[in-house]
Amino acid sequence: MNERERVFNLLEGKEVDRTPVGFWLHFPEDKHHGDAAIKAHLEFMEQSGTDILKIMNENLLYDGESKIRSTADLDKFRGYSRKDKIFIDQMDIIKRIADQTQGRYPLLATIHGLIASIFHGTGFAGNYSTMGYGLSVFNREQPKKMKKVFEIYTESLMEFVDCSLEAGADGIFFYAALGGERNWFFHDEYMEYVSVYEQKLYEHIKEKTKFDVLHICKSDIDFERFTVLDPTVVNWGIYHNNVSLTEGMKLFPDSIMLGGFPDRTGVLVDGTEEAIEAHTKEVLKEMEGKPFIVGADCTLPTEIDPNRIRSVVHAVEKNCK
Repeated sequence: MNERERVFNLLEGKEVDRTPVGFWLHFPEDKHHGDAAIKAHLEFMEQSGTDILKIMNENLLYDGESKIRSTADLDKFRGYSRKDKIFIDQMDIIKRIADQTQGRYPLLATIHGLIASIFHGTGFAGNYSTMGYGLSVFNREQPKKMKKVFEIYTESLMEFVDCSLEAGADGIFFYAALGGERNWFFHDEYMEYVSVYEQKLYEHIKEKTKFDVLHICKSDIDFERFTVLDPTVVNWGIYHNNVSLTEGMKLFPDSIMLGGFPDRTGVLVDGTEEAIEAHTKEVLKEMEGKPFIVGADCTLPTEIDPNRIRSVVHAVEKNCK
């Protein structure tokens, strides 16, 4: 059973030879685009032995010029389409990876979610914490203008989904949850102003593919904002939020859990091979008998030795027999 068969059998409720494994990371900046990006993805898969090829997306929805610092700048937000270089460059990466892997791996195209994409569109006119909070303030001060911004970006991201699948991706990794933090949007305003568009976008994804992964990023998350999306696969910061895989199954009872390892620190980053195997066994025991993908809270350190990930794969192979 190859990587693609293993993952799609799991998604379809069929028998698998072992639990699939899915880890990813941001490549160095000089490997974000073009030939270097394609080579980096393929080398990572060969070296790590992981099952899911998540195609990183460093082509952010930003025009390279606008700086949106206040509600007076909201009209500077613009939409994007398949005619934009951002789309063209990312679709070229997806298509060339699909051509070179020839169906061996299940390919996930990365889509930055609604709040993340709007944040990118500000031109990083503040760091994530300050500008993220700023978006919630913008929404309170100018809800009609922000509604238009949400509409523009929803349409842009829906087209990005379509183009990604047309280019050869099998599914969508929805890097969603920026905005799920409790200290930004209040729950009711998030559901009224943001979630309605997020649901529209996620419904579009599920209409187009059976392989959707919802990644809930950051800490202090209000998970109720995302349970309404009903993802096929869900991944969140277990260690960032102190919400275990078992607790996650209660929140997302119809979804496949993805996770088990911390990301930037902890056993996978600095533990021994024996410690990595022991942790893998614990995770597999917790999820025994349930559809599951071994992974991490979020992206691993760029500089991590891929052999550490391969140690997880070996441990899964050893303990799933």
